[in-house]
Amino acid sequence: MERTENTKYEELTTRIPAKELSALLKVSSSLASTMDLIEVLQIAIESAADLFGLNTGAIYTLENGELYLGATTPPLPAHFSDELRFAKLGDHPHICKVVSTKAPVYLADARKSHLSAAEKIAVDSRHLVSILYFPLLLKDDVIGVFIVGTTDKTRLFASNEIDLCYILSFQVSLAIANTLLYKKAQQSIVDLSRAYEATLEGWSRVLDMRDHITEEHTRRVVELTVALASRMGIPDSDLGHVRRGALMHDIGKMAIPDAVLQKPDALSDAEQKIMQTHPEKARQLLAQIDYLSPAMDIPYCHHEKWDGSGYPCGLKGEEIPLAARIFAVIDVFDALTSDRPYRKAWTKEEALDYIKNQSGKHFYPEAVRVFLEMIEA
Repeated sequence: MERTENTKYEELTTRIPAKELSALLKVSSSLASTMDLIEVLQIAIESAADLFGLNTGAIYTLENGELYLGATTPPLPAHFSDELRFAKLGDHPHICKVVSTKAPVYLADARKSHLSAAEKIAVDSRHLVSILYFPLLLKDDVIGVFIVGTTDKTRLFASNEIDLCYILSFQVSLAIANTLLYKKAQQSIVDLSRAYEATLEGWSRVLDMRDHITEEHTRRVVELTVALASRMGIPDSDLGHVRRGALMHDIGKMAIPDAVLQKPDALSDAEQKIMQTHPEKARQLLAQIDYLSPAMDIPYCHHEKWDGSGYPCGLKGEEIPLAARIFAVIDVFDALTSDRPYRKAWTKEEALDYIKNQSGKHFYPEAVRVFLEMIEA
C-alpha cells in the first residue's frame, strides 16, 4: 500500500472498538493462511457477512471490464456452472457506480429500487432486501466488489460498520493481490521449467543423431526409467529429476570425438578409455547448472556396476545412487533389443535372460526383480 492508504488504514483502525479489531485480526490471519484465490474469496465474503451478522453475501473480482463471481455465502453449489460466474459490468449499474466512485453504494430496500434485469435476477434469486455494495481497492484501482445484505428486513449500516468495510477491503484486496502474484510466480516457474525441458530434449536429439541412435531410444528409456523408479518407491517429487537424468544420461558424449563416438567397429583399448570419460564429462557439465545438478546421478553413475567393476569410480552395491541402479537395467535392456551399427538387436527373451543372469553382478537385484514384474505386467 502507498503511504496515503497506510495513513487512512491506520486512522480507521484507531476508531474501531477492540472487539471488532480482534475479529479483523482473525480475518487477516485466515486470509494469510492460503494462496488459493477461491479460498481467499470464500474466507473474505464469509468474514464480511459474519462481521455484520448477516446471512448472505457475494464477492466479485473485476477483470478487463467483466465481473467474476468468486464466492458467495451461503456457498454456491458444487455443480454451479462457470458460465454463470461471469457478468458484464455494464449490466450491473450499482456495481458500475461503486467502480466509478470508488465508494460504497447502499440500497435500503432492493425490492423497491430501480434495478437492471441482471440485478433483479440476482436480488430475486437471493431474496435480498437491504444491500451494501463495497469496493475492493488496491492503491487507486477497484479490483472487485463485495456485497452483503439482508433477506428478511431492511437494515441501516452505521458509520463504524462502514469503517469496518474499509478495513476489510484493504485486507481482502491485499490478500487477492498476493494470490495473483503467487500464481504469476508459479506460472513463471512452470514456463521456465518447460523451456528447460525443451532445451534438454533438444540436446538429447542432437546427441542421438551424433551417436547414430534413434530418438525412440531416448524416449523409451526415459519412460521406462520413470515407470520403474515409481514402482520402486521413488517419490513423485523426485521423478522429475529422474526423468531429466535419463534424458541426459549420455550428455557427456558431446565431448567425445566423432572418430570414437561414431566408429562402426569395436573400440580399441585406448578408444575405450576415451569413451569411458563421458560420465566425468557429464559431471563437469551438469555441475555448473543448478537446475540439473539434482539429476546428476544417472549421467554420472549409470555405468557403475553392483559388483564394483563399473566406471568411473568403481562404486559397489548401495554406494551407487538408486536412480543410476534403476536406469542401468533399463538402458542395457533397451540397448540389447535395438539394432546397432555393429550388431543386430537381441530378442526380448534373450535380453531378459541376460538381465536375469547379471542380477547381483552388473545390476541391483531388487531393480531386476521389479523390472521383470513390470515387463510381465
